[in-house]
Amino acid sequence: MSDEMIIKKETVAVELCSSHGAQTRGDVFLRAPGDGVERGERLLDVLAQRWFVPLKTPERFVFVATRHVAWVRIDLLAAVDELDPEAEADEQSCVARVVVEMQDASKIEGRLRYVMPPNQRRLGDYLEHLPSFFPLRTDDWLYLVSSTCVASVTPLEEKR
Repeated sequence: MSDEMIIKKETVAVELCSSHGAQTRGDVFLRAPGDGVERGERLLDVLAQRWFVPLKTPERFVFVATRHVAWVRIDLLAAVDELDPEAEADEQSCVARVVVEMQDASKIEGRLRYVMPPNQRRLGDYLEHLPSFFPLRTDDWLYLVSSTCVASVTPLEEKR
């Protein structure tokens, strides 16, 4: 087999929660950096662009339908590439501490960090433009939350 046919992959340890509340731990495979590309594939991009995500659990290998994923949790230190580089670098970025209630009534408290035009910097403006999955940071974890599985967002504190 030729080297150009091999796609280098790296694994990311995740905990995944389905829209029904079932949680699974395993490894997701992402394309590794290489061939002149500075950064490897981001899990956020995979969740937004693919119908299925490959997940290797201790018991089996399974393709999980992204439309049924409520959130994916990654250790914060391992999730640096998942953060929005523009929002992280911009001193004027907005930060909101929120409680996100999911459709299954579970709740996640964390922080959203985002960059919006000057006349659209409120949390509500950001929520109106959510991508299919968005990052929600806690002290230890980064949640990639499905916007279609969110029941409500309660702001606790907002800095604009």
